[in-house]
Amino acid sequence: MMVQSPLKKHDVRPNLRKVEKPSGNGKIGSAPNGKHAGSSKVKGKITLPKIKPWKIIMGSIIIGILGFAYLTHVFSTQRLLEEVQFLEAEYNRSRAQFDELKLRYDRMVGPADIYDKAEAQGFINGGPADKVIVIKE
Repeated sequence: MMVQSPLKKHDVRPNLRKVEKPSGNGKIGSAPNGKHAGSSKVKGKITLPKIKPWKIIMGSIIIGILGFAYLTHVFSTQRLLEEVQFLEAEYNRSRAQFDELKLRYDRMVGPADIYDKAEAQGFINGGPADKVIVIKE
């Protein structure tokens, strides 16, 4: 039986795999420099990355400003829509009144205009058509 001699440091190959080493503070999942190692799974626990409070505050302020701008835009658009609808209703009332007055004018002027044009072309006014035509058999 052959007995192996203990391995010396120069006989062992270095480990090339990247393995997290526990830091000096003894916490699992911490990086050697004391910062959080990211969202990695260590011994069944999921760790979340730390977010600095100033980033949360800045994000909240930016979201608030964008929300305020969006709501301002929505309300101004609603005001413009109301104004457009009011002007459209006013236009429709004016158009209906114009059409009614034009029809009344055409009824007053139309027959006289037609008679004048007919006389200019040589037609003769036959007068009222109250005569009854009797057919002889």
